[in-house]
This record gives sequence, C-alpha cells and structure tokens, in this order.
Amino acid sequence: MGRFGFVTLGANVPSTRFRFDPFAQMLRDRGHTCKYWPSFPAVYDHFPRLGWRLSYQIKRANRLSQYAQARLFRPNTIYLERGCFHDESLWLDRWFRKLAPRFVLDVDDAIFLQFPQKIQELITWSDHVVVSNPPLAQYVSQFHNRITEIPTCVLLEKFPLRPNAFSLDRVSQPPVIGWMGTPSNLPFLALCAPALRRLAKETRFRFMVISNDEQPLRAIDWTGVDVAFEKWNKATEVSRLHQMDIGLMPLPSDQEWMRYKAATKLVQYMAIGIPAVASPIGVNADILQGDQVGFAARTDDDWFESLRTLIHSPELRVAMGQRGRALVETKYCAEANIGKLEQVLLGN
Repeated sequence: MGRFGFVTLGANVPSTRFRFDPFAQMLRDRGHTCKYWPSFPAVYDHFPRLGWRLSYQIKRANRLSQYAQARLFRPNTIYLERGCFHDESLWLDRWFRKLAPRFVLDVDDAIFLQFPQKIQELITWSDHVVVSNPPLAQYVSQFHNRITEIPTCVLLEKFPLRPNAFSLDRVSQPPVIGWMGTPSNLPFLALCAPALRRLAKETRFRFMVISNDEQPLRAIDWTGVDVAFEKWNKATEVSRLHQMDIGLMPLPSDQEWMRYKAATKLVQYMAIGIPAVASPIGVNADILQGDQVGFAARTDDDWFESLRTLIHSPELRVAMGQRGRALVETKYCAEANIGKLEQVLLGN
C-alpha cells in the first residue's frame, strides 16, 4: 500500500477542492495512507490586518512545519499541486522532491505563463505529470513523456442531483440563471451582461451570483436584471447550486490563460443536473460540442438566443441536464478516475 503526501494550494482553493479533496478519502478507503499539507494561508491569500509580508512569513513557517511532518511520515510519493509557493522560488519544492522516491506534479491551468522557468523545472524533476485537459498535456509533452490526463472532478456523493431535477414540476418561477466562482473571475460576467439585460426586457428570471466578494459585480451594468448576490460558503455551496435552473461560464477569448482552464463550473452544473451556457474555449468547447449538455456562446446574440431558448423550454433543460449528469458520471467524477490516479501515485 502507498504512503502519499499531498502538498496543495489551500483548503478552499478550487483546484485543491476539486482535484485533490475528492480522491484523498477514496485512496484511504483502498488501504493507502494519505497526509494532507495545504498552504495556510492559501498560496494566493494573505491576512489583511497583517499584510502580505507578514502573511508570507506565516505561510513559510507553515510549509516548513509540513516539510518536517513529511520527513517523519516518509512518503513513497509526494503529489504536488503546481508549487509550494506562488512565486518563482523552488527551494522548498526541491526539498520535497528529494524527500520521496516518487514525485508527481499536478498542473491544472496555465501557471507556466506566470512562472515559465519554475514550471518547466518542476515538470522535468517529476516522475509523472497529471494534467486536467488536452491543451495542458500538449504543453507538458514538450518536457516530459509520462503524462496522465485526469479532468477536474466532483465527488458524486457531495454533488447530488438537485431534488426532482428531471421533473417538469421542479421548474422555478421565475427561472434562476446562476453563476458561482471566485472574485477574480467575476468580471467575466460582463461578457454576458448585455444578453441578460436584453432578456430581462422580455421575460422574468432571477440572476444569482455566488462568490466571496460583491465588489467586482458592482462594476457591471445590470440595468433591469433581478440580481441576487450570495456569499460563497463551502457548507452551502451545493444547496445554492440546487436553486439554479441554468448555469453560466463566460470566459474572455483574448486571454491565452483561458484555453488551459479546467471546466470546473461546467462540471458542477452538469453534476446537479442543469444545462449551461458557456464560452467554447479550451476544454469547454469539447464538453459543449453538439449542444448536448448546454450551448456554446461566442457573441452577444449567442448568449441571448441560448438563454432565451432555455428559459422558454423546461423540457430542453431537463434533457440537457440528464445528459450532463450522465457525462459527469462517466468522465468528470472522482469515482470514474480514482483507479487512474491510484496507478500514477503508485508508479504502476
């Protein structure tokens, strides 16, 4: 049985929650021993009252404590999420690399655009690299040939279908269009705001936004749209999603980073049984191909017509929701990918 040490970005960082958390307990259930070492504060965060510099010192001390724990634990495999710190440094990554006979790197977005030299070195140090989608696999293949694609996943038991998901009796009045995400991605809603304003002139709906900070939302023109902001909370995340009838995932087409993004929002929407309208960028384009689980939207008219169609067709929403849930069950859930990750970590 394996002894695995997970070095992650932070307890509430989306990539940690959807690429590491769903697998840890499943690996334990299979007889492996797993230790979890998340950054604290999270790699992107700081304590406002203390400032960035002092917060970094706390983060550094926490990481050193984790390294000491890892030395005592003596893992067979270190599974590293992107890097120990969100900067160019490699000193602690190198320590962890030397600590275990096997070193696996997880790359789930275009972090190499920020830290190209660091990520290239981490890739070449690794015994195996796990990526979340084909564009990332193509990038990593320049430096490494042992690559496994594991999409960003949900744990089915934690993301159940919403109650009566496929019953027309479940239809909300008025329907709820929703978006859930981090404050850094919230400005992307400006891409679909014109369509929502236009739609609000002819039909009733609620637009629910769930995030950690309302401020970026206020910078967007929501004239005529019934907008409800809800503070994100891990404990209420799924219940909030269950209130939605349609999910949104707009992405800007002029940013290279976007083509490497994981389809986390799409996977969440599909898991609970609702369709989505999303920008067909990166892996989103593959998921939305053929309009089976939602609609791809490139222009204002695309956003408007797609949302209008779904608002006025509960039957289509149900059909797309059914297909989306089936896709999650076969490809985008931890249950479908645990065997693949287990073999990577064991080195088989």
